[in-house]
Amino acid sequence: MRLLPLPLQFLLFILAQLALSAGLVFYLGSLAQSNVETFAEASRGFVETHKSIEQIRNEYAGIAAKVEREVAGFAPGARRDVSDLRTELTQIASAIRGSVALAPLRENHPGAINRLADSIETQARSLVEANQNIASAPRDQVARIQSRLAEQRAAIMTDGFGGLIDAANDELEDTMRAIRSANAAVTDNYQLVLIVFVALQALLLVLVLWLTNRQIRQLAEITERIVAGQQASAGTQQKRRDQLGRIARAVQQFRSSLVSLSNSREQLQAMLKKHDKESLSRRRAEDSLALTASVFDEVQEAVLVTDIQGFVNRANPAAESLLSLSSTQLAERPLLEILLDQPSHVIAPIWKHVLEKGEWRSEIEFTRPEDDRTLIALVSIRLVGEPREKRGHVIVVINDHTEIRARENEVLALARQDRVTDRLNRAYFVQQVDAQIQTHPDQPFALVALGLDGFTAFNEALGRRFGDRILRVMGDRLAEITNPHALLARIDGDEFAFLVFADSAAELESTVEEVMRQAHAHITQRVELAGYRLDIRASVTSAQFPAEGQTAEELLRITDNGLSQAKVEGGNRIIGHAGGHTHAAQRRFELTQALGKALGNRELRVHYQPQVSLASGTLVGFEALMRWRYRGDWISPAEFIPLAEEHNLIGEFTEWALNNACRRVADWQRQAGQELTISINVPPQLLLLDKVEERLIHLAKSASLPTSSIVLEITESDFGSDPTLLAERLHQLAMHGFAIAIDDFGTGHSSLAYLNNLPISKLKIDKQFVDEIERSEDARKLLESILAMAEKLEFEVVVEGVETQQQLVELRKFGSRLQVQGFVFSRPFDEDYWDGEFMHGQMPRYPVPDIQPSRKAD
Repeated sequence: MRLLPLPLQFLLFILAQLALSAGLVFYLGSLAQSNVETFAEASRGFVETHKSIEQIRNEYAGIAAKVEREVAGFAPGARRDVSDLRTELTQIASAIRGSVALAPLRENHPGAINRLADSIETQARSLVEANQNIASAPRDQVARIQSRLAEQRAAIMTDGFGGLIDAANDELEDTMRAIRSANAAVTDNYQLVLIVFVALQALLLVLVLWLTNRQIRQLAEITERIVAGQQASAGTQQKRRDQLGRIARAVQQFRSSLVSLSNSREQLQAMLKKHDKESLSRRRAEDSLALTASVFDEVQEAVLVTDIQGFVNRANPAAESLLSLSSTQLAERPLLEILLDQPSHVIAPIWKHVLEKGEWRSEIEFTRPEDDRTLIALVSIRLVGEPREKRGHVIVVINDHTEIRARENEVLALARQDRVTDRLNRAYFVQQVDAQIQTHPDQPFALVALGLDGFTAFNEALGRRFGDRILRVMGDRLAEITNPHALLARIDGDEFAFLVFADSAAELESTVEEVMRQAHAHITQRVELAGYRLDIRASVTSAQFPAEGQTAEELLRITDNGLSQAKVEGGNRIIGHAGGHTHAAQRRFELTQALGKALGNRELRVHYQPQVSLASGTLVGFEALMRWRYRGDWISPAEFIPLAEEHNLIGEFTEWALNNACRRVADWQRQAGQELTISINVPPQLLLLDKVEERLIHLAKSASLPTSSIVLEITESDFGSDPTLLAERLHQLAMHGFAIAIDDFGTGHSSLAYLNNLPISKLKIDKQFVDEIERSEDARKLLESILAMAEKLEFEVVVEGVETQQQLVELRKFGSRLQVQGFVFSRPFDEDYWDGEFMHGQMPRYPVPDIQPSRKAD
C-alpha cells in the first residue's frame, strides 16, 4: 500500500491539530457562555423579585397613609367607613400571595410571604374592629386604638417587608452558591478537556511517527530498540559510519535529549507553580492593603493608629476633622494626653492598662483648640501585637456622642414638660409632689386644681390646634399668679394644678381660698384669639396635705371629684374642700358607667309634653323629653343630661330620641288628620357632626314627617359668647325647612344678638318669667316687653312652665297668639299614654280662659 507523501501527511496532521484546537476553544467558550447566562438569569430574577417587593411596598405605603389619615379622624361616637381601606388591604395581601414575581419566594420561603400577608389581613381586621369599637369608646381608648393601629403599620413596614427582602436576599445567596458549585464543576471539566486534548495530540504524534518509521524501513528495528530503551542492541548501529548510523546516533541522542527535556520541564513546571502561588498571594496582600487603606480613609468614625508609646503614626481625615488637629499636631504628644488634656503621670496608669489588658473604653469630654467647642466622645482603644517584644501598634476609634447626649437631654426635658403648654406634665408633677411630701412631711400645702368647663365644644367646633392655643393662654395666665415653687402643671386635657404653701393649717385655709378666687377670676377673663371673642368658664377646687390626702394621687383623686361635682352643679364653681364630694363622685362614676349602656339596655324613654294654643285650647305639638330608668328608679334629667354631655353621648341620645319622636308624631298626625310639631333640644355635639343636615333629613324622610314639623331648640348657653360658632349649621338646617327655636329665652347673656344673627322662628319663654306674673307688676311688664318684641319680629312664642290657672289667665290677657306648655295642661307622658289619646282619631283639646285681652298683643 502506497502512503501519501510526507508533506501531505504533515498537512493532514496540522489540519487535525487545528480542528482539535478549534473544538477545544468552542467547548470552553460554550461553558463560559452558559455560566454567564446562568448568572444573568439569576440577577434578573433577583431584580424582578425586588422590583415586585418594592412595588407592593409602595402600594401598601400609599394605603397605609390613607389608613393613617382615616385613623387620625377617629373620634368617640362617630364611626367611619373603612370598608374600602379594608378591601385595599385585603387585595394587597392577595397580591403578595399570588404574585408571579414572588413565586420563587413562595416555594422556598413561604413563611415570609404568609407572615406579611397575614399581618396585612390582621391590620384590615383590626381597622374594622377599631372602627366598630370607637362608637362607644372614651377618648383615651380611641387614642390607644390609634396608637395600636400605628404600631401595626410600623411593624408591617419594618418586620413584614424587611423579612420579605431578607428572604429574597437568601434566595439570591442560594442561587449564587449553586452558580459557584457549577463553576467548580466547570473547572473540573476544563482539566478533563485539557487531559483529553493532550492525549489526542499524543496519539496524533504517535501516528505520524509510526507512518514515518514505516517509510524508513532500514531504521525501523534500530529506532524501535532505541525508543524501547535497548541501549546495548542499538550500540552497534550507532558505531556505523553510514547514514543509518548517523540516524541511529541522532535518534539515540534525541532520546537522551527528550529525557533531559522532560526532567527540565518538570522542574520548570514546579518553578512556575511556585511562582504562580507567590504572585497570587502577593496580589491578595496588595488588594487587602488597598482595601484597608480605603476603609481607613473613608470611614466616618475617627480612627487613629499609634505606636506602643501612644504617639500617633497615622490618622484618617475624619479624626483630623473631629479633633481639628493636623497629623503633625497629633504626633507631638501621646494621644491620650491630647484627648484627656492631662499630664503624663495621670495618663500612665491608663496606658499601662491598655498594654496589659489589650483594650480600654471610656466616654470623655474634649475641647477643640480651634473653636473651643466641647465634644462628648466615646474612645475605644485596642492593642494589636506584643508590646513586650516592642512590636505592634494601637488602634484608637473615636465616636462623636455630642449630638446623642444633647438629644438625650432634650428627651429628658420633654419627659417632664407638657408639649402643648410648656408646663409640667402630670407624671412629673406627681413625682415632684411626692418628693415634697417625703422631703418635708411636716410642711402643709394645698393642691389647687382648675378645669375648663365646656372645653370639648371648642375642640369640636374649632379643632384641636385652636384648643391647644387656648390651653397655652390658660397656662400663661396661671403662671402669672403662681410662684416658681408652685409646680404649675397640666394634669389632664383641660385641667391644671399647682401647689399653695403656708406655715400653718389655719393660714393655709385662708391663703387657699384667696388663691382660688384669684385663679378663677384670672382664668375666666375673656379670650380674644384668631378673631373670636370667647368667654371662658372654669371650676376650681382644692385638697390639703396632710388633712385630706397623704400622696399626690390621693390629692388629685379628691380634686377630680371636686371638679366633677362642680360640673354636675352647672360648672363655673369654686369648691373649697373637694374631700366632701366622695359619695357624689362614686354615684357619678356609677351613673357614668351605666349611661354608656343605657341605649343598648333599652333604659332610655321619650316622654312627650303637649304644647297648646292659648286661643283655642287645641294641641299644636309636643316637646320630646328624654327620661332614664336605671335599676327601677327614674334618674333626674338634671343629673344624667350633664353626664351625657360631658362624655359625648348626648348627640347619640338626641338623635335616637328625635328618630323615635318623629315616627310617633307622624303616626298621631295620620290618626288625627291634623298637623303636629315635635320640638327637641339639640346639643352642639349633634350639630357639629359631619353632614348633620343630611342625617336629620334622612331621619325625617324615614318617618314620613315633613321637616317643617320638626323644631330644633337651641339653648343660649350652648353658644358661649359668640353665636357664629354654630350659625352656619343652623342656617343650613333652616334652608332645608327645619324650624329653629331659642329655648329658655331671656336667661342668657346675649339674646338679642342671637335674634339678629341666627335663623330663629320661635321663642320659648323660660319658666322664671311666668312664676311672678301673678304677684309682680314688674314681672308682667317684662314679659309684656318680650312678647311685644316677638310680635314685631313675627316669632311664634311658647311659654314654658305654666302650672296654675291664674298664670294661664294672666297670659290670656296678653293675647291669643301664644302657645302654652306646662303642668296646667299636662305632665310629660310616654308614648303609650298618647297612643291611647289618639286611638279614636280625635285631637285632644284643653280648656282655656274665655276672656278678652287687656293688653295689645295680637
